[in-house]
Amino acid sequence: MAPDGNPWQDTIAAADQALEEAARIQRGVQQNLKQLQDLRALREELRKAHAETDRYRGMHARVVVSMRQLEEENTGAMSQLHAENEMLRVRHRVYRLLAEHYARVALRLDPETFAGNRDRVLQHILFQRRKGVPPEDIGLSDLAFLLL
Repeated sequence: MAPDGNPWQDTIAAADQALEEAARIQRGVQQNLKQLQDLRALREELRKAHAETDRYRGMHARVVVSMRQLEEENTGAMSQLHAENEMLRVRHRVYRLLAEHYARVALRLDPETFAGNRDRVLQHILFQRRKGVPPEDIGLSDLAFLLL
């Protein structure tokens, strides 16, 4: 301090500097508070996003379980329909072969004889199918010995 200087000017300058420092600190505190509020808002958004993710994860799990149940039900139904279709194809082949036989031999259609022949032809076709022969490949000549 200069001996001839006004002591009030130094005091005013020091006070002015202190006010500037206080304003700078206040701006820093306000900025810090704003960042804390932003951080809280981001945490809340993150919590909501996690909750939504959990909700969708649960919904996805339920949908997957439902789809697997439907697949199992449909697989069972499809295999049953496939088996029924295969049996209908075999029966169709049996009746067709018997109709050809009766038409060729010109026999009278006796229900008891027809039922017996049908059962024998059906057993033969099922046996051949287990051996790997498709029913369509079995002809009347293959069944002649059964229908004597």
